[in-house]
Amino acid sequence: MTRFFPKETLSWEKASVRGGTVMDKCTIWEGDYDTRSAFFRMPKGMRIPRHNHPKWVQVMVVEGEMEVESDEAGKVRIGAGGCYFVETGDTHLETATQDTIVLVTQGEDRPSFLNE
Repeated sequence: MTRFFPKETLSWEKASVRGGTVMDKCTIWEGDYDTRSAFFRMPKGMRIPRHNHPKWVQVMVVEGEMEVESDEAGKVRIGAGGCYFVETGDTHLETATQDTIVLVTQGEDRPSFLNE
């Protein structure tokens, strides 16, 4: 079934992410096809501490700007309309340099969903 998510009807909830950071999250898809996808809102200055993921992650900056820091690339800024892809195990940290909305799509990394 096709699902539609007009901006004005998005449903936001508080979610704890890597390092205990609490963000606003709007789930788009989760728990099937070994993939999940959600919008996240990050106010200017919000930082997600250094971390990595057991599976790939793709981040599309919908509004605002992110600074992504990794050992390999150093600090890179990605603005609205740009995206970045994080390979399995790559350690990085992320900071919103403006009020930002991102769309995160990733390989599912929670065993409770993988076993359903």
